[in-house]
This record gives sequence, C-alpha cells and structure tokens, in this order.
Amino acid sequence: MGVVLAGLLLAVVVGCARQAPVTTSEPATSPAVAALRIGATSDPASRVLAELYLQALAGKSRPGSVVDVGDDVNTQVSRLMADELDVVPAFAWSAAQGLKVDAQDPQTLVSDLAAALDGEVAVLQPSKVDRAWRYVAGRADVSLLDLTKKTKLVAPQAWRQAPDGQAGLAAIYQVKPSVTVVADAGQRLARVKAGAIGVFDGTEPQGWDAAVKPVGDPKTMIASDPQVALLRLGLAEDVTVLDVIQQLHGTLDNTAIAGIRTRAAAVGVPAAVTEWLAAHPLK
Repeated sequence: MGVVLAGLLLAVVVGCARQAPVTTSEPATSPAVAALRIGATSDPASRVLAELYLQALAGKSRPGSVVDVGDDVNTQVSRLMADELDVVPAFAWSAAQGLKVDAQDPQTLVSDLAAALDGEVAVLQPSKVDRAWRYVAGRADVSLLDLTKKTKLVAPQAWRQAPDGQAGLAAIYQVKPSVTVVADAGQRLARVKAGAIGVFDGTEPQGWDAAVKPVGDPKTMIASDPQVALLRLGLAEDVTVLDVIQQLHGTLDNTAIAGIRTRAAAVGVPAAVTEWLAAHPLK
C-alpha cells in the first residue's frame, strides 16, 4: 500500500495499538510560519541528527526547536500523530523491532516499516548512516569465526539484548565468548587496544578509531539499521522540509556522524553541526 511522495516518501500506516492522544481544539497555524518540532532521543546520534535537521531547515527559513522524546518508538509515533512533533530521526531496524514489524529481509526493511506505519506517519528514505553493530579488533584479518569461549569481548548493554548480539553469536556462530559490559565507548576502545574484541554501534566514533580494524562477519549475522526520518503526515507534501531532509540523507554517512560526534566532544553538538553544514552546504 506504500506510495512514493515527492520521490522521497514511502507511505506509512494506521496501527490499532497506537492512537493519537486527544487534544483540545486550537486555531489553525499557517504551516509556512509554524516552528518545527524535531524529536531527539537519548541516543547521541539522534541528537546530532536532530540538530542537523534543525539547522539545515532554519537555513531554508523553516525555524524550529529540538524536543526531547522518549526512546520508545510507539510513543514517538503517537506524538507525531497528535501533532506534538513534526519529525523524528530514527533507525529502521530498531524501529521495526520496537513496533513489532515483521521485517526479515534487509532489502525491504524500510518499505516494510513504511507499510506498517501507513496512515500514521510518513517514513522518509534512508540516509547512508547505519547504526549496525561494528565488531572491531586491534589487528586485521580477524573474523567472528575466530571467536571462542575464551575470547574477551566488550560491548554495551544494548548489544546483549539485540537479536544480532550475544544471542546471535550463539545461534549463528555457535560461540559464547566471555562478555564484559562496558557502557563508556572510550573505555571499550581502551580494552580493544589491550587485546579484547569490541562492539560499537556504527555511529560511535571509537568504532572507527585508526587503531582498530573491523572484524569479519562471513555468515552475515549483523543486521543493518539504516537511519530514516519519521514525519508527521501533515508535512508529507511540504516541499521545503522534504527537500532539506532528502539533501541531508543524500550526504550523511557514518563517517560524517562519527566526525561530528568527535568534534562535539570539544565544542558541543550545535557548534559541531554548524561547522559541518558550513563545509557541506545544501543547495
């Protein structure tokens, strides 16, 4: 049932489990002057993406603000439907898991998500940012096939709960390495340099450090988690909003997000995003 909107959208759905909260009637505001509300979760990559949307749209005379939202995608969808938010950067695989969407084929992941949200919110085409797990080691030519029960592996807590995390290694590679949960990415990187295998999400700068090398996944266990945008349906034909997000999605990749996050550690996210946009101006 999905349709393409302005070459960018994949149509999205009405789910019985989610309903927009009842709101009081207010005078209609012109969409040309209404400030956009851009959602950001607790994930650092989400905050960078929200700031990118905010500043890029402001540069096209569409000002707005970043709004803190919970990490639950069902709540995000409900708030978009209730006209409490306008757009939220999201990750397709994670969103599909949260919404219990049957999306087994990576090639149809985004369209499956769009179909599951048809009539609720619009799902914009993905960028090249992918939050898929990145396994790294201190030396080259290491594969997940090389892992044993004696292998020391450091990972974030979310990895242990992911289908392609600890359970995936046991099911696909028949291995249960010694796992230490380390929340801080910098500490994880230090342990990788000391000989452990490390797990980072694809947007964490430490996973791209020059001192580490990617670990091979010959059985293709790791699930792709491409970045998309969830858009309030009332903006589904807003040419400016669609064009700005389309341009950003055409430029952004993991290297860009990791670079902004690295710079943000020194100057803050807004300033780091301003610098990036100055070096990568939109048309």
